[in-house]
Amino acid sequence: PHPEKSVPFLYNNTNKRGVTLDFGSATGRGILNSLLQSADVLVESFSPAEAEALSLGYPDLERVNPALVAASITPFGQTGPYRDLASTDIVTCALSGLMYHSGDSDREPLHNALDQSLYVAGANAAAATLVALFQRLTTGSGQQVDVSVAECLAAHLVQAVPYYTYLGAIKGRRQVRGSGFEELVPARDGYAVPSVQGSQPWSVVADLIGLEELHDERFATGAGRIEHGEELKQLLIKGLANWDRKPLFQASGERRLVFGMAQDAGDLFHCPHLRERGFFVESEHPVAGRAEYPGMAPKLSEGDFQIRMPAPLLGQHNAEVYCEELGYTPGDLVSLRALGVI
Repeated sequence: PHPEKSVPFLYNNTNKRGVTLDFGSATGRGILNSLLQSADVLVESFSPAEAEALSLGYPDLERVNPALVAASITPFGQTGPYRDLASTDIVTCALSGLMYHSGDSDREPLHNALDQSLYVAGANAAAATLVALFQRLTTGSGQQVDVSVAECLAAHLVQAVPYYTYLGAIKGRRQVRGSGFEELVPARDGYAVPSVQGSQPWSVVADLIGLEELHDERFATGAGRIEHGEELKQLLIKGLANWDRKPLFQASGERRLVFGMAQDAGDLFHCPHLRERGFFVESEHPVAGRAEYPGMAPKLSEGDFQIRMPAPLLGQHNAEVYCEELGYTPGDLVSLRALGVI
């Protein structure tokens, strides 16, 4: 409940400055316009109707700064019959069509965890905004980047939509194979993903798991493993109960088998591979303290991602931005704070 200890805020807002501003008043809107006049990008997530009511629609912003790139991120975009509807992550996932195709065919559709739709939309918005900035180099003009969260997810349906277009058929969820392969199977300390992908003979898989019953000729071919899938799955569960995930993962790799392991947050935090690649970056916050956050996933040969400063405190950079950049005096800030503008 502490206003300075929101974990998602701390993670998402490193290397950013923070100010407070109520732009509902004429004074506050004047300050916002002053900021916009020198800004390259504005990112906002009001519904189109809300943005228009607040005079934050793109025509209003364009009048303030014709070179501004305005990235508008909403559940369903700036146009269409759903444009002003609110949504949550699970609702957007469902409406996008992605949820229908996630999970197993004998179960209900599956929702991905942890607000994935919002992060996917953010990544799409960042890429599209960069495209708009590059275009501005040649045209000198800004533009609006219209980002629909639902459409960002729907763009993942690279098989299902063409399947319907060509065949008029609905592509269902993953068929339940029943053999245990390409499925999560319990190991001694969690879940593993056994696989028969690759060119290794079945005997290599059977030797690794370590059950003599797996050498039965009935399992030696793909057709046999499907025909006797339920029995094979039970043998896999029995065999993998003697394995911990990491030793199984390492031993499978040494045999050129494509096994996996389901890692939780603790596994990821202590993962030697991520540690060696410098995936985690440490930040020292004045209230929340020291913590390590995931860094930037892509690596650039000419530069490393660094946390220059932690996520800002509420209004931490008011004086720096309003006084040093907009020319207000400390006395002005006192008055603005008393009026509730900042």
